[in-house]
Amino acid sequence: MSDQDRVGSIADASKPNAGRIYDYVLGGNHNFEVDRLTAQQILKLLPDYPQMARYVRWFLGEAVRRLAGEGYRLFIDFASGLPTVDHIHQITPAETKVIYSDIDPVTVAYGQEIIREVPNARYVVCDAAAPESLLSSPMVRELFGADRKVVFGLNGVAFFLEDKEIAHTMKTLYEWADKGSRLFLSDLDPSVRVPEADVIFQKMGQPVFMRTTEQLRRLVAPWEAGEGFRLLVEWIGVRMPPEQKKSPFSDLLRGAILRK
Repeated sequence: MSDQDRVGSIADASKPNAGRIYDYVLGGNHNFEVDRLTAQQILKLLPDYPQMARYVRWFLGEAVRRLAGEGYRLFIDFASGLPTVDHIHQITPAETKVIYSDIDPVTVAYGQEIIREVPNARYVVCDAAAPESLLSSPMVRELFGADRKVVFGLNGVAFFLEDKEIAHTMKTLYEWADKGSRLFLSDLDPSVRVPEADVIFQKMGQPVFMRTTEQLRRLVAPWEAGEGFRLLVEWIGVRMPPEQKKSPFSDLLRGAILRK
């Protein structure tokens, strides 16, 4: 898919969009009627999809809290969605500097409005499959200075990227970042695949790509896996209410916090 087609399909309010569907199942209001109708189709096939979305959002919070606790104060997040409900600038110390990004210009416009009074946060348009456009922008230098020891977030987006796109993104981020930088991401196990749901996402122009943990481990190299790829429920641990751990997705969502 060309960049024009990719962005055009996501910003088009007349077509359903995976990001806006994700917002809807989380209880957000950044979605259109076409997204809600498509979401209902998906929920008939995957009734636990809202729980999956919560796991992904909780993992972001856990990863950010851990890394902020280790002293990291520079974050660059891809496929950010709307920066609400325990997003990076809300759960880190005030001096933390955050760059959010998303491929959807509409999301970015709303996001910019939300963080307009947060002096150390920015929100820009960027495709997670082409991070060099963000990394080379003057805005990064203006906000971060010469410091490139950062945390990258790629949460809940890997399954919308082809293998070659993930490999390109990982290599680009690794080469740009200073030693000691970190990167957190989550992904789906192939056993969660539901062919009928695949057809829906395919029609939306946003096919889902799944891979085994070993395949994902090869794609993220040369980033080091540290504690390894673990189930999201293991990362989240005591922060998750016990009743929320009972879901078919609890054994199918995994994540890692990587290190350069």
